[in-house]
Amino acid sequence: MKISPPDYKVCMPCRSCLDKGNGTDKGPTSSINSCLTSVSSSVIGFFEYVFYSYGVAIAKRPIVFILLSLVLCGACCIGLLNFKTESRGYKLWIPEDSDYIKIQEWQTEEFPSDSRVHLGLYEAENVLKKEVLLNMLDVHEKVANITVEGGKSWEDLCARLPVVGGPFGRRKKRSSSKFGDEFRERAKRQTDVVFDWSSLVSRDDYCDLQETLRTECIENSLLEVWGYDRDYLESLTPETIIRDLSQAETSSVTGLPANFTKYLGGITRNAEGKIIGARAATHTWIAEVDRTAIDNGESSDDPGTESKIDKTSSDWEKRLIVELGETSYRLDSSNFYYSVASSFGLISGETIQGDVQMLGLGFVIVFIYVVIMLGRFNLVEQRPILSLLGLSSVGLAIGVSYGLCSAFGILYGPVNSVLPFLLLGLGIDDMFVIMQTWNNLELEEEQVPLVERVGLTLKHAGVAITVTSVTDFTAFAIGSTTVLPALRSFCLYAAIGIAAIYFFQSTYFVAWLTYDQRRLESKRQGCFWCLKLDNWTPNECSKKDLLQNFFENYYARILLKLPTKILVILFTVALLGVTSWGVSNLRQDFDPIWFLPQRSYLYQFFTKQRSYYPSSGQEGIIYFGQVDLVREMPRIEELVSRLKESNSISEVSDWYSDFKSYWVDKGVSIPDPNMAKNDFQDRLSQFLFAPVGSKYRRRNFRFLGNLTCKDPAPPVRASSIGYKHILLVGSKPEIAAMSEVKRIIASMNFSGLVAPWARSYSEWETNEIIEEELYRNMGLALLVVFLMTLLLIASLSTSLMVLLCVVLTLVDVCALMNWWGLTIDTVSCIDLVLAIGLCVDYAVHVGHTFMTESGTRNQRARQTVAKIGPAVLNGGISTFLAFAPLAASDSHVFLTFFKIFFAVCMFGLYNGLVFLPVLLSFVGPAPYETSVISSKVSSTDTTPQKKSSDWNSAPGMEKMKTHSAGKNGHSNHNSARDLTIEDVTPGRDQTMNTTVSS
Repeated sequence: MKISPPDYKVCMPCRSCLDKGNGTDKGPTSSINSCLTSVSSSVIGFFEYVFYSYGVAIAKRPIVFILLSLVLCGACCIGLLNFKTESRGYKLWIPEDSDYIKIQEWQTEEFPSDSRVHLGLYEAENVLKKEVLLNMLDVHEKVANITVEGGKSWEDLCARLPVVGGPFGRRKKRSSSKFGDEFRERAKRQTDVVFDWSSLVSRDDYCDLQETLRTECIENSLLEVWGYDRDYLESLTPETIIRDLSQAETSSVTGLPANFTKYLGGITRNAEGKIIGARAATHTWIAEVDRTAIDNGESSDDPGTESKIDKTSSDWEKRLIVELGETSYRLDSSNFYYSVASSFGLISGETIQGDVQMLGLGFVIVFIYVVIMLGRFNLVEQRPILSLLGLSSVGLAIGVSYGLCSAFGILYGPVNSVLPFLLLGLGIDDMFVIMQTWNNLELEEEQVPLVERVGLTLKHAGVAITVTSVTDFTAFAIGSTTVLPALRSFCLYAAIGIAAIYFFQSTYFVAWLTYDQRRLESKRQGCFWCLKLDNWTPNECSKKDLLQNFFENYYARILLKLPTKILVILFTVALLGVTSWGVSNLRQDFDPIWFLPQRSYLYQFFTKQRSYYPSSGQEGIIYFGQVDLVREMPRIEELVSRLKESNSISEVSDWYSDFKSYWVDKGVSIPDPNMAKNDFQDRLSQFLFAPVGSKYRRRNFRFLGNLTCKDPAPPVRASSIGYKHILLVGSKPEIAAMSEVKRIIASMNFSGLVAPWARSYSEWETNEIIEEELYRNMGLALLVVFLMTLLLIASLSTSLMVLLCVVLTLVDVCALMNWWGLTIDTVSCIDLVLAIGLCVDYAVHVGHTFMTESGTRNQRARQTVAKIGPAVLNGGISTFLAFAPLAASDSHVFLTFFKIFFAVCMFGLYNGLVFLPVLLSFVGPAPYETSVISSKVSSTDTTPQKKSSDWNSAPGMEKMKTHSAGKNGHSNHNSARDLTIEDVTPGRDQTMNTTVSS
């Protein structure tokens, strides 16, 4: 018997479509359904014709299509030569046109930072004990002794400060010089004002003294109280430690004023309010970048930031990470946590590399599952090679996705490293649908030559995988319209990957299926295709398809009984009520620290820092570019005043207030708009070299030239003012505080560029738009998914039911997110867009299959569950298994992916395989007209005959013998098809014998 290819007619929807009905109802709903049916006949007919022809072409020349697939992948992989990763947070999670990005780029060019800050944190029952202080000294000496190539050490790389105690001061010794003692005594009497010892001598003498002053590395810790003197520290008693700390107001190293209390965390005070203990203490090292080396090309990119760093500093920081890591395990009296300037970028890179191992584990798990579900447990009908080749389609798709996106310069962010897991899960779904369709071929279809069987398989499966692939693709395409670069990048990579999987599964996998079926029909081993077993017969156990039998004879029968259906409806309604309450409590929050592995030293440092220093609000900077400081001094004064009055700002660190006090004490009026620019430049120079203003010299000013002590300052290129927010909890107060600062600055109407910047603003700006982006992307994705399912399923009511299942799944997932401690952030935003593409697959397969079945609603729902249920369940389980290795990750990104996709698989399978069949059994629409006609034909000819010429044309059929009739009463032949399936068409007894009236 030869099966002709499907007829294909093009139906152009016109007025006649709208007027066409079933002969009984001319209402609007009937007209819409009639038009959709006409469109469906055209669309489905076209797809079936194309897929049948394509499948036949593949089966005739499989090697051509295999080579075509490999060449296509190889050509796309050339784009990997342009592959670049991006780990800078502000390039990933902030809109490209945001204020933060603009100021960050301006800062890089006009106000580059030469400082590299490294932090340590000591934790103990009481850090104010001698043994803990000696531990701190051990770390200090360890860092001081680190050397790299060229003999460079901390002394060569650190940023330096002058020792105001003059040339008599000595490091590691408590200064006892007459000059130093005089300074300290006078400074103690003026607690809020730094004594201007430059007023004791003339400007020239003072500047000469400045040039001869000894400098020391900037290293801030409690040990400055005792000058890092080991002998003195070993002689300390608990009483002297408390006494020295309470009396210390200046550093014994530099002689500069210092507030040592701010280094302490978890402070304990006595009844008089004096500090008697603390749980934590910080240690800060500040290094300086070698700009000369960078200009000479001896530099490297700093991981995690946009700035350049000289090679020596880069090597030293890597060595510092190693040494501090070893030290943290060797301290006896305290725990030590640390952060190096390059830590964030380095850890991000290591995390991405570690994920490759998880991908390998996921591949192995999925491979084992596919081997078990795809073949049978005997030597011939097992399909391990085909399973491996099917999984290799995912690898080809990953190559195409990465190659094409890299060729077009699309950034690759840390979140993209989860993409292989996603494509692995989605790719297996298409493979299971193709194989389930192959197993579900009708009896007359099983008896045609292999070439036609492959064509018929792709004809039936092509529409199903097209529906899911197109909806997934459109969901990700919608996500790529977001303003968040990381989300846009991920969605573009995913969309191209899904399109590639669709191509490779329907081409590359089908070609290998053809070869594997030839192998099977010639009775060759499943693992070793070269070994032929002439006298082989399948064992009885391997003939049973347990999953198919479960769905057909147990699950479908029980699910569609009236009491069970009522329970399902009630449970679904109750679940919706509970999860709706859970969604109402879902909060919005985002923190870049979550992107660090929880076992990493950097994550532990930030955790301890926030625990012991909770009152530390976020610091910010207001940059001034091309601003006439003389003319704008009144506005600067008003700006500082309004910032100090703001309820969201705890302190303002501005040079202007000290500049004004410095000159007002000398009888100069400030502000003075009439001041000559030369006078202002000269007074600014004197101020910046005075003790009170020296701290602003490098931190708050950039000049168009070299600043010297004896000469007026060069024109100011850029300047800045610092401020600190109060401790803010929650995204709404943070966004409000940031907006207030921007509003205050905008109201000043400065002549040049004046804008606020803070590292935390990157996440605050993201929080400001993330919720809106999430709802926009989800809304558009749901709309497009509905339209695509409406076009491809061509049934308004079925499409609405599929959409209902998707919405219910999203509500359930969001509720579980809340109960699992997740929030609405950039990662969960990505996951929820992906969830739409994933959960629609389960419902679409069921809805589409229901439309192709005939009979009563209950019969059709039962046949649908029995026929497509195994493929849908296999797809859900394989998707979960692909993500299962992520459960062992300690990264917020991958844990979030695992949790959300676990919920998607669980609730998506429930709504697709439990709720939707029940709903369809109550209110499902009529089947396609072609299904009704097919059912009528089948009912009049239940034992199709085959032409002997067609039978003999099938490969290997001349060697087969007939055997007794099968379980459905059909005459079964021991054909090659029978080697793989005995009777795989679920519900055939109902389908073949049911006549359905129009």
